[in-house]
Amino acid sequence: MDFEKIKQWMEITQQYQNGKFWEMVFEEDRMDGMEGMLAEAESGVIKPKRQSRPADFPRTDIFLTETDVILLMEIPGAMKEDIALSVSGTKLLVKGILQQPMINGMAVRNERKYGEFQRTIELPEPTESRAIHARFENGLLIITYARKFTREEPIMIR
Repeated sequence: MDFEKIKQWMEITQQYQNGKFWEMVFEEDRMDGMEGMLAEAESGVIKPKRQSRPADFPRTDIFLTETDVILLMEIPGAMKEDIALSVSGTKLLVKGILQQPMINGMAVRNERKYGEFQRTIELPEPTESRAIHARFENGLLIITYARKFTREEPIMIR
């Protein structure tokens, strides 16, 4: 690899040092993305790529107890004011934004995600917004709601 190509790669990484560069490298069709970036570096023309967040962010665990449904979502670095929840039947929508810290300096490694995110989570049982309790502690969003039990009743066959 000659010096000119190294210089072009450095320019690309400088443009995307907010974390978007490595998202593009490792997106679903990563080989196509990598080949495209190599072609851009060789041509000297850098085009912005579509930016997307992984579909599994925020990471979520769902538990069922005898009386409750409990969701645990990891949203490290977020402020509770930057997170919004809404529910419709068995679909819980989580939206938010992760602010990048204001650090003056060149990023050497940038693995954390920043920017807007949105995820729809399929709940195991339907609920209404007034039945949901949510709290945010140490980067963990804890959502609970009571399970609705219906008593089994026999049906007469005529």
